[in-house]
Amino acid sequence: MSDLENFDPDWLALREPLDHATRSARLEELLVPALAGRPALRIVDLGAGSGSTLRHLAPRLAELGVEAEQHWLLVDHDEELLQRALATPVPAATSVRTARVDLGDPDALRSVLTGADLVVGSALLDVLPATVADTLLDGLSALEPRPAVLFVLTVTGGATTEPPAPGAAAGFDADQRSHGLGPDAVEFCVAGFAARGWTVAREPTPWRLADSPLLQEWARGWFGAVGIEAPAVTSAVVPHEDLLALP
Repeated sequence: MSDLENFDPDWLALREPLDHATRSARLEELLVPALAGRPALRIVDLGAGSGSTLRHLAPRLAELGVEAEQHWLLVDHDEELLQRALATPVPAATSVRTARVDLGDPDALRSVLTGADLVVGSALLDVLPATVADTLLDGLSALEPRPAVLFVLTVTGGATTEPPAPGAAAGFDADQRSHGLGPDAVEFCVAGFAARGWTVAREPTPWRLADSPLLQEWARGWFGAVGIEAPAVTSAVVPHEDLLALP
């Protein structure tokens, strides 16, 4: 996975409020019983970036009644983003460490996953090649006991804009597939989890963008990926999906 792009911290900060608002509250609620009765939780955040999932989920779990101490391990290949994540204020009884790891390395992956109670990731699965996703699914399934797994905000393709941009969505989706699983990631991972004996729940979590700096920056990248100068768009819907896998 070492050849994955490094994400712009400014882009991650721009999208974070919408990411937090879009995540599936229902799947977070379904997660809680799997964490009950534990005095402490070891949470591994794969592709943690600058710590967005930590900032959302640490207080959210407490809000949902999870009283256990939270011990987070933030995993990414970008050391600069991990250092930014360490600056995140966290709730009481929460500790944070980081690890720079290539998720395509089975031994390195095993080292960070061992002992995890919960494994999470945001906007991760669609950038993984199929071989890396299989390595990840195998690594999770080999753990004893298996953790709960929550992957959120995976792009599923077919974004639309207003005014419409014929052909742009198909071009962007094809570009994503040339680098990783792209819009096929959720179906690939749902099937992979099910084949390995997990119980899977899922929910659409589309971005709905109105005229804003986020819309403008998204459109610049979306159209730019297929070599089109971004036209003026007033809104967009960008399909994503959240996935919860329980052992």
